[in-house]
Amino acid sequence: MALITFVAIGIKELGEESAVTGDHERPADLVLRGVVRPDAYTAPTDAIAVRDGIVVGLGGPACDALVGPATEVIALTGAVTPGFVDAHVHPVMAGLNRIRCDLDDLHDLDAYRRRIAEHSARPSAGPDAGHSEWFIGSGWYGDVFPGGFPTASELDALVGDRPAVLVSHDAHGVWVSTAALRRAGIDDSTPDPAGGRIHRDHDGRATGFLMESAADLVTDLVPKPSGDELVAALLEAQRHLHSLGIVGWQDAAVGEMLGMPDLYPVYRAVCEAGLLTGKVTGALWWALDEDLGQIDRLRARRAESRTWSNFRASAVKIMQDGVCENLTAAVIDHYHGRPGERGLSFVDPDTLREVAVALIGGGFDLHLHAVGDRAVRECLDAIAAAEPRHDARHQIAHIDLIDPTDVPRFAELGVMANVSPLWAREDRVLVETKLPYLTPAQREHHFAFGSLHHAGAALAMGSDWPVSSPDPLWGIHVAVNRTAPAADPHAQDEHARTVPLLAEEGIDVATAFHAATAGAARAARLETGRLSLGAAADLVVLDQDPFTVPTTALSSISVLATYVDGVAVHG
Repeated sequence: MALITFVAIGIKELGEESAVTGDHERPADLVLRGVVRPDAYTAPTDAIAVRDGIVVGLGGPACDALVGPATEVIALTGAVTPGFVDAHVHPVMAGLNRIRCDLDDLHDLDAYRRRIAEHSARPSAGPDAGHSEWFIGSGWYGDVFPGGFPTASELDALVGDRPAVLVSHDAHGVWVSTAALRRAGIDDSTPDPAGGRIHRDHDGRATGFLMESAADLVTDLVPKPSGDELVAALLEAQRHLHSLGIVGWQDAAVGEMLGMPDLYPVYRAVCEAGLLTGKVTGALWWALDEDLGQIDRLRARRAESRTWSNFRASAVKIMQDGVCENLTAAVIDHYHGRPGERGLSFVDPDTLREVAVALIGGGFDLHLHAVGDRAVRECLDAIAAAEPRHDARHQIAHIDLIDPTDVPRFAELGVMANVSPLWAREDRVLVETKLPYLTPAQREHHFAFGSLHHAGAALAMGSDWPVSSPDPLWGIHVAVNRTAPAADPHAQDEHARTVPLLAEEGIDVATAFHAATAGAARAARLETGRLSLGAAADLVVLDQDPFTVPTTALSSISVLATYVDGVAVHG
């Protein structure tokens, strides 16, 4: 790790002199010297000065003039860049996972067994003590189980007759115990609910794996986390995001959804307490079981949030389909070997167009979840049906699959591609649980970052944490190399780390870095992502310069410090 040392002025100037006009006499609070990258496309300079949370100088001569007796001057051997923004993340859910039985850092069935058994044996304590009757966890991957799906009998052996529910890493399914099935009244004859599936074995028996809305049959019975627990979860998530250089994010589902309580009051409480240091946009959850009347509630929340510090609710999140791994992503052609199976459109396309027209007309940005190529097309069609609005920030998130004819429509409609970069590699999860369901044609249009970029689409990067790691440098690594980071616990095989997934769909470092900073900030409607004069001093100190290290080493870069409005929030 690079060292940070405190030094006096007099270091050789490398950058051009640039400073804000006016107020020259007042010194800067902080001057950082070293490689300074104002943004993804501007040549580097050698110093940056910060006063009152604002960038007031760039380049050695300008920053020299702003150094006073109380100025903190730091010499760096790494690089200063704009702080990262996560354009699609679920921090409260991720924070809850981190304070419960979290399997996210593991990728092995025996390791799952050991951790579950260890947590099951612990006495209840801490903010989750109120759930002592239920065993709650998350973060498992299906490929570790024989046949790709967990079973209640496997969980029963670890937790006994205790009702237990563990959410999958992608939050599209839950693994439950026999006691939990019994509590929910689920047996072999229970019909699949609308928008979900109860997984069954070859004999038609319910196995203990519930997909999409079927998960609600059990999760609705689990005691909801307390307000204190949710606040603790958000603060834990914020701490972790800051440690990765993230200065702001777009919460991709603010509302009651997927077994989670309404998060809007949580943000209100944290803002009122002055504890939200990240800059946040909330994408308000569109309730699929309600009609257009819910727009009044969304408008009221948008208006109220404008009075809070560091939080705005300017977007609406609509979930249009599921995921390919459990055949719920909406695809144009049927899944490989599954004639007639084309996934689920959670909102009827005609209804989706009606909703889009109403929301866009009401001044909201749309944040649409679409994994399958049919879902992507349905979302584009919905946006196209509305009157264009100046400076709209509509975006489609994930875009695992896309039909080539729809690629140019992103630029034509001004829709941002909110991509999930860490997924674009040939790890075991993809190879064993997803690729077998895709036809050869579908496989050719998988995470088409390069195609979208070259067609003029604006890219933003979101991690979808806790589905995958929120580390933006890992995401940049995969977007560029299309291979897995060496330290990723979910890709500890030579194939994942060396064989690229559709290498031609990789993007260059500058494009990837822009998508993780200014591009993501634009998607989140945040005024950050660039270090220009007069801009907020939202920056990160890295131990290496991402623009000069070998591209295969991008994921090895470490964050030394993170600043929001010139205040250190990490390091």
